[in-house]
Amino acid sequence: MFIETAKIFYQKNDEIKKQCLSLSVAATVTFLVYKLYKNNIKKSTIDEYLLPPLVKGGIPLVGNLFDLERNPSKYLDDAKNIYGPCFRLSIPGQGKLVVVTGSLIGEVMKSTKNFSFTQGIETLVPAAKVVEASYKHKFVVEAVSPREKHPIVYPIKHNFKENQIEVFSERIQTALKTAFDKELNLNKGEDRIVDVWDTLTILISNISCPCFAGSKVGNDKELIAGMAQFTQKIIKAGVFMSMLPTWLGNFIVRRFFSVEYEMDLIMNLLVPELEKIRNGQAGDEYEVTFASMALNLPKEDGSARSVQDAAYYFNNIALASIHTTSHFASFALHELACRPILIQDLRNEVATLGNNRTPETVAKLPLMDSFFREVLRCDTDYLGMHHLALQDTTMSTGQIIPKGSLVVGALEQVHRDIRYLPVDEDTGEVFMGNSPLEKFDAYRFVGKKIKSTTVGIEFLTFGLGAHACPGRYFAANEIKYVIAEMLVRYDVRTKSGKRAQDNVLLGMTRFPPREPLIFTGL
Repeated sequence: MFIETAKIFYQKNDEIKKQCLSLSVAATVTFLVYKLYKNNIKKSTIDEYLLPPLVKGGIPLVGNLFDLERNPSKYLDDAKNIYGPCFRLSIPGQGKLVVVTGSLIGEVMKSTKNFSFTQGIETLVPAAKVVEASYKHKFVVEAVSPREKHPIVYPIKHNFKENQIEVFSERIQTALKTAFDKELNLNKGEDRIVDVWDTLTILISNISCPCFAGSKVGNDKELIAGMAQFTQKIIKAGVFMSMLPTWLGNFIVRRFFSVEYEMDLIMNLLVPELEKIRNGQAGDEYEVTFASMALNLPKEDGSARSVQDAAYYFNNIALASIHTTSHFASFALHELACRPILIQDLRNEVATLGNNRTPETVAKLPLMDSFFREVLRCDTDYLGMHHLALQDTTMSTGQIIPKGSLVVGALEQVHRDIRYLPVDEDTGEVFMGNSPLEKFDAYRFVGKKIKSTTVGIEFLTFGLGAHACPGRYFAANEIKYVIAEMLVRYDVRTKSGKRAQDNVLLGMTRFPPREPLIFTGL
């Protein structure tokens, strides 16, 4: 199985990583303490009364972390009530974090000249730096001008719209069936304890690789296993890259967390296929993939992009698609596993499709879409959508956010604020449903003219405006189809009958529960 393939391959690196773990952690902690000290003594040139107020109660080195972690929702609600819609928190490794709430979130996200989402995310998880540090001795990717059509964003934005993704339908169906047969082949009545996130990462990698790299390359066992591990390695390596000085971070990444093997897989498999497209050997009817889209997108000066650059960009789409999709699919299964009535209602809805069960037909099921939107609404980060302030910026509140500040939005808070809910233009009714916004209600949006891919200030998981995720239509269809196929094949439950607790990083970022679920073959 692919899970075993991945484990066997990475097992050989475990010993050397364990031997150097103490040294790496010690170096990180030492530098982190130094950064915290520097942050504490660093003075802003802006008058203190013009800055967002700093939430009181922080303690040396730890800041507000312990209070935030205890109950993030309540803590952020109290902070907003006391300090207003924009305030600062002291968080280890993040310095003085600026928190914006309510409509100020949209203000930050729409002000692209003053705030950078890309640089904000790179500050938190410097994925590009990790890949560069791991692979620059073999290949250096082209520099992309801010003025040209971005070879990652543009193909996704213009080729993955709601009415365009059916081109991937057959690949999704075939890949998922193959993955189920290999990873979750259960006889009727057979139980299996499943590590949901790990298993879903493999299942989604089985889908993403043929869709974005092509069926021939994308069905390679090593590529599927490697891409499934790629995200986890990037996250771990990113911690060191973001905390340590560049020279030390690069050394640790190259030595212990390198993604050179995964990049070799991408380049060795994709470059020959893209060369066939470039020189005409593939003919005119070659399979459309993300890699081919990137290859055929001209550079700013009209010249052709190299096959090596086009292949290199696959790492970005693999990171985004596999991690995000498996992340929210895991949340969806945990929400289902403690609600047997909801499982049966969804199973009955899927059954209405008969044998015509495809990503396109499942996408149109009203309860399935309502359920998925509710997953995205409820299981979002407490603080997210990281932006880096590019210059001193005066907000509508009159407060100044200093250049270089890391700015985050209170996402979970705004998702349960009735004041920001949209109104149905035909009925004048607020899109709220029959339950309080603090409660998970899978039926909330059934019969409402609002989809799981519709973004707004009240629904920020997929971003907003220019920052709206261009791949959200593909991701939504993919996740809903995976859930539908699981409901047909398995019953899913928790051991206790209750939903397990999420894993929350620094009181801000939510990860699905690690508690295994029990799958029973149908």
